[in-house]
Amino acid sequence: MLRTISKFNTLLLAALVLVSAATFNSSKVDARSSQNINITQLPTSNQVAAAPEWKIFSPDEGKFSILMPSEEISEMAPDKGEMHSGVKSTKMYMSIHEQNVFMVSYADFKTDLTQVSSSKLLDSAVQGLLEDDKKLLSQQNITLGGYPGREIKLWDEKEGMTLTGRVFIVNQRMYMLLVGGKENSQLSDTRKFFNSFRLMP
Repeated sequence: MLRTISKFNTLLLAALVLVSAATFNSSKVDARSSQNINITQLPTSNQVAAAPEWKIFSPDEGKFSILMPSEEISEMAPDKGEMHSGVKSTKMYMSIHEQNVFMVSYADFKTDLTQVSSSKLLDSAVQGLLEDDKKLLSQQNITLGGYPGREIKLWDEKEGMTLTGRVFIVNQRMYMLLVGGKENSQLSDTRKFFNSFRLMP
């Protein structure tokens, strides 16, 4: 499980480096089922009922709320030396449930993200997650309250791990949600986690 948590940290850092790089990768990312992608508006008004074991988590500085599958939530922040110079700060929050890791993270950037198209930023984030020969199984454009995002599914052959994630660009901040582990997580748990994510004023 420690290797899984370390893997998530590495994935986040790789994505941040590419998003914040001065020159963005403009090549298209191929996916097995990414041809006819439709924009999907996530629910923003319906309340998500928390099951007894799931708890609402909303850190003050994060400006978001989400259901986490356990009260035991680990907070992590990469060392300054590990982050790209274009990243101002980043935080990661993780919870373990049935041998799977549920992670929500955010990063604030020093560079003006509005100078680059959202599709290019999201492509760069996906490219970062694909490092170390991971395979992109699918991707789909999504939105959250009008902000652009991408849902992806990856296979890590080396670790024998399936990863499902969502990335959103919200002004100068990038949010990333990831679920994965050696055991396939319940689809209902992954959807509960993803669909409970809300931006806070």
